[in-house]
Amino acid sequence: MFTFATSSQLTDFLVISQAMFTLDTLSKLTDFNGANTTGSYFGCFQDNKTDRDMPKHFKEIIKNSPQACIDHCTKGGLKYAGLQFGRECWCDDKFGRHGKVEEDKCDTICPGDKSATCGGYLTMRIFSTGLPAKIKNPSSLASKDSVADEPPVKIVFILTFNGRQIRQVIRLIRAVYHPDHYYYIHVDKREEYLFRELLPLEKRLHNVRLTRQRFSTIWGGASLLQAHLTFMKEVLGIREWKWDYYINLSESDYPIKRIDELVNFLKKYNGYSFLKSHGSDTHRFIQKQGLEQTFYECDNHLWRLGPRALPTGIRIDGGSDWIGVYRTLAEYVIQQDDELLRGLKNLFKFTLLPVESFFHTLSQNSKFCDKIIDNNLHLTNWRRKQGCKCQYKHIVDWCGCSPNDFKTTDLDKLMNYEDKPVFFARKFEAIVNQEIINSIDVYLFGDYGQDMTALSNYWQNEFHHLDKNTKTRDAYLTAYHSFMRRGLLLLADQFATCKYRPIKVLEANIFYESDHFHGLLVLYQAEDVTSGNVITMETHMHPKTHYSVLNPIGSIGRLLTLEIGTNFDPKELIFRNYASLIGPYDEPVLRHVWGPGTEFVISVAWIDPSNVIAASYDVKIPASSHIGNHNPLLKSPLRPGIWTVRLMENLKLVAETKFLVFPLQFYQARSISTSDIHQAHSGPDGYYAKKDFSELRTVLKVPKDERLEAEAVTNARKVGKDLEKWIDGLSPLFWQVQNSCAIEDVSSKHCPQVAKCRLVSWSSRSPDPKSELSAIVTKLKSFRKR
Repeated sequence: MFTFATSSQLTDFLVISQAMFTLDTLSKLTDFNGANTTGSYFGCFQDNKTDRDMPKHFKEIIKNSPQACIDHCTKGGLKYAGLQFGRECWCDDKFGRHGKVEEDKCDTICPGDKSATCGGYLTMRIFSTGLPAKIKNPSSLASKDSVADEPPVKIVFILTFNGRQIRQVIRLIRAVYHPDHYYYIHVDKREEYLFRELLPLEKRLHNVRLTRQRFSTIWGGASLLQAHLTFMKEVLGIREWKWDYYINLSESDYPIKRIDELVNFLKKYNGYSFLKSHGSDTHRFIQKQGLEQTFYECDNHLWRLGPRALPTGIRIDGGSDWIGVYRTLAEYVIQQDDELLRGLKNLFKFTLLPVESFFHTLSQNSKFCDKIIDNNLHLTNWRRKQGCKCQYKHIVDWCGCSPNDFKTTDLDKLMNYEDKPVFFARKFEAIVNQEIINSIDVYLFGDYGQDMTALSNYWQNEFHHLDKNTKTRDAYLTAYHSFMRRGLLLLADQFATCKYRPIKVLEANIFYESDHFHGLLVLYQAEDVTSGNVITMETHMHPKTHYSVLNPIGSIGRLLTLEIGTNFDPKELIFRNYASLIGPYDEPVLRHVWGPGTEFVISVAWIDPSNVIAASYDVKIPASSHIGNHNPLLKSPLRPGIWTVRLMENLKLVAETKFLVFPLQFYQARSISTSDIHQAHSGPDGYYAKKDFSELRTVLKVPKDERLEAEAVTNARKVGKDLEKWIDGLSPLFWQVQNSCAIEDVSSKHCPQVAKCRLVSWSSRSPDPKSELSAIVTKLKSFRKR
């Protein structure tokens, strides 16, 4: 359940929702009507059970009547409504294949209107909805020569960004940048790091602006439409921006054609808006989209309040929320105030995925209905089996789908669209697969120079000390501080003159090389104990693996890897806790990867640091290649220390892996208090699961160990330096210090062996020309030289 934060929030909801719930009918504002007026009657027509006269759509309406069926068919955008056998309503764009029959064969009284008849047994009364056939405007690519005489076209790119992937965002802006166009950037209100990093673009590029009206946009949220209406109003109000097209992109988009090809295409179809529709079955779209449900967005969650009736009299349409809106349509949306606009704006304030339907429905029922091209300019990587896992249930009361990331194996798929009017593709994530982005860059812009550095490297920020409102998990902060201490300790052990005292963690960055995780980079301040000088250093930490197959014979020979992490993504089948830093209040998940073979059952046992068998469950492994995830749903807090996961087949131990649950140095982003330490580090009250699994001790070779139990009790009381020593004693078992570097020049007298970070390839401060802000400025200068 949700509660209203303020009385005004409740009042606003009641006033607006009352207006919406009484919105029975809206009128089309278009001169494009069907050949017949709404309600025109054509007569009684024969039907056939095995060869339906109007097979496109059927619904049983309890209170059926001519008007009820006409309204239902109008909503679905179909030209004709057929009433049969009382409650049956059939919709289609054609009828009459079995011929007309006598009127008295359609004499069944309508359950919703006793003065009218609703067909008969296999006979239908046919009415017109008044709609014309949906106008379909085809499109194809345009060459530069074919549009040479057309007026220029300017685009305002609406860039809606979320997350912390600043380097990928910079690559996107660089790829679509041209001084003739405009770049309006919205960064999610919660993303202070990304907003801060992008701000310098405003001063360096005349045609880039970051809006200060920022929204917290959630998947499917009604606020996304309010955001776009705000964006449109803002960019229409910038007098020096003479744009023709409004095109939205996100951080997950990337161009698959050069921008000049998009401009040629827009010149060819200047005046049309690009709104991709769902297909032919509008009624099914309405149902799957939840359009007949009322939603309300509050506290970053979209709550489903219950069913509603859509307004009658208009054609509902929708599809993609990636849009290309022509300026006159944008001006109509923002500057006009007719009944249709008011009604639709109120309706879609309480709608799931509103941008996927608002502009489409508005256009179909207004003077713009003949100026729409069924194309969202995008190729979307839909893999419904993987992408429709209801993965957004924690933020919206509905099951939704999301496209998958493109990977190198999808390159041929992208190239198949070379001759089609598709200019962008989604989704791309450099942290999942950067090589595909590199390949597209080569395809669009030519080979990288031989001196191109860091081409296969990717860094992504996980923590920044300037973030004031962004929550960082306590296990992350604990690990970062341990890694800082250990980096300095190793430096002092290696070089006697390199003695530094840790001061403050500044940043943490994930480091990937050739699309493989290569560790965690911690940037921090340290004080030279000899001179008192403060320097900034970065330490590279690399994980150790603890996965082993104990008996590779039989079905277990299919096992390719075992990993433990949190925040498992069922769509991409990876952990979004990229470094797998786990604390007592986390939910660990086992990711297990198998090659093909025969189906079998494996038992998975979870063992805590004091040799308590926390849980054991059976998992079925299918015959096909398989990536599975197993969540034991253990009761928290987990006891800190070294955990073991063991796999058994037929009661025989066959494989195992280990993982670390960090003791917490921080709790709710502050140094942990003594009272919180005992609660966090003592394990759960009672069992980890619903039962005791101690009967498996012999099979799993996990004897009861009083020494480990006593040690766990002692550890749970550790505070201050003792707590730090415990943490720093555990972390080397799972993370090794690879190297350290310094941002500043380090005095040769004290520590000459420390390299400068800009000179080592792994450092987040080393050159990354493909992803730097300066690359966009350089591109602007190259245009000016032409």
